[in-house]
Amino acid sequence: MSHLLNTNTDLLETDPEVKSYIYQQLSEFEPFVSPETVVAVVSRDPRKLMLQFEAEGRETTRDELAKLFRIAIVLKEGDTQIQEEGLHENLFEAIRLAKESLIKKLEMIQDSVISNQDRMAQINDALQNHQLH
Repeated sequence: MSHLLNTNTDLLETDPEVKSYIYQQLSEFEPFVSPETVVAVVSRDPRKLMLQFEAEGRETTRDELAKLFRIAIVLKEGDTQIQEEGLHENLFEAIRLAKESLIKKLEMIQDSVISNQDRMAQINDALQNHQLH
């Protein structure tokens, strides 16, 4: 059973089609990263989700989980790290799900930062306009 995880890791590292797909998916992170950002695509053991599934009341078995690909995409810069996972019976779909989930999270963060900046700009404008009158 443990060889299954190694197979996933080997696929990520050696299969040219998988590597090409990963690079294609990772290109979508360009607006959110800097040259210092380290990007990792990691295969994780899906069976370790058993407790989480039980806690959420989701019916599954360890054998069913073992058939899935659990892929994490991790972005790390300095002491900051953000990651999301995709879980699917198809490796490419698991990668895509992880990417989409991470992009949604990054967009939410970006929207929050931009709206905070807009709010600060509006406050500064209001203060400057008030002082002029």
